[in-house]
Amino acid sequence: MPSHRDFRFLEIRGHSGNHLYTGESLSEALSNGYGALQVRYGWQSSNPEGWQNMYLYPAYGFGWYSGFIGNPDLLGTPSAVYGFISFPLFHHHRHQMVIDPALGLSYDLKPFDEEKNELNDAIGSRFNVYFNLNIGARYRLNRELDFLYGLDITHFSNGRTFRPNAGLNMWGFNMGLRYHFNTQQNRIDNSSHPTTILDVRPVLEVFKSPEKIRQGSVWIYGAGGLVQNDEDKGTGKQYGTITATAEYQYKLNSKNGLTGGLNFFYDNSLKSRYPDKRHDFYGAHAGYDFMFWQLTLRMQVGSYLHARGHDLKGNFFFRPAIKIDAGERFYFQLGLKTQAGFKADWVEYGVGVRLWQ
Repeated sequence: MPSHRDFRFLEIRGHSGNHLYTGESLSEALSNGYGALQVRYGWQSSNPEGWQNMYLYPAYGFGWYSGFIGNPDLLGTPSAVYGFISFPLFHHHRHQMVIDPALGLSYDLKPFDEEKNELNDAIGSRFNVYFNLNIGARYRLNRELDFLYGLDITHFSNGRTFRPNAGLNMWGFNMGLRYHFNTQQNRIDNSSHPTTILDVRPVLEVFKSPEKIRQGSVWIYGAGGLVQNDEDKGTGKQYGTITATAEYQYKLNSKNGLTGGLNFFYDNSLKSRYPDKRHDFYGAHAGYDFMFWQLTLRMQVGSYLHARGHDLKGNFFFRPAIKIDAGERFYFQLGLKTQAGFKADWVEYGVGVRLWQ
């Protein structure tokens, strides 16, 4: 029996663009820009009774990336595996505007090595986070095919887990094709000249507004991480970090929420540079939550509550994060705490517990 999971697609994209590089030693290696290829397999959502109807029926799936980003003797030839979700923004005739975030793990980058690759001041590890954000569109060519185009940014880094960690940032354009198909077609009629042809695109008719919630809750969150100092780059020496947060979350509706909270931070890597100072500091933050399914995309901005925090870490920090709910009382979260604005401080691997609502 046909289901809402039968609408699938295959997609291929080519990417080209330039680097946003602020260092010096890799300027020549990155001067010719970059090129990349992506292959994706995905599901087109269509369930009118599911959460997808409030988000204009996004598509989601997994993909593979392969890039030529510069001199391979210094940078390697990175690949990545990742998950993605494509949120429609609006439809106009055959066009559909979308925003596509993707997150995954990259491999085959060539990291800094004091003897063999001392010019690489951007990447300190073979495995790094892969992040891509595309704003673009797809144009329906015919029953099965879409033409894809957009502008995107790509980022590789490890969040100061290993030094150096200037990261690689790229921006450019992309083009490609998406092929839609129905997984039930072979079961229903797999002949050379089928007389029963199933739809390869769903008919989307039910679009609901977000459900009002207007509810607050208090959470505690604890996280740990590992970092490395510049003087330890090229080695396995790392230091532990701790984050503890008490947070109030207010859900405006089923899509949007606001947060505010107090933070305790401890960075053991400061001992080598500031042996006579305390290495804990306190802060406060405010943030926005974008919620869908069991996931939440979070963006928080904060500052420190005393001079020591400002002296050690700058005036303010950001915390982009992805949260996955584990029932109604717990969640897991992967986030990046920054320092002095947008500079990576450490990756947080954490768990949250609800106290009351």
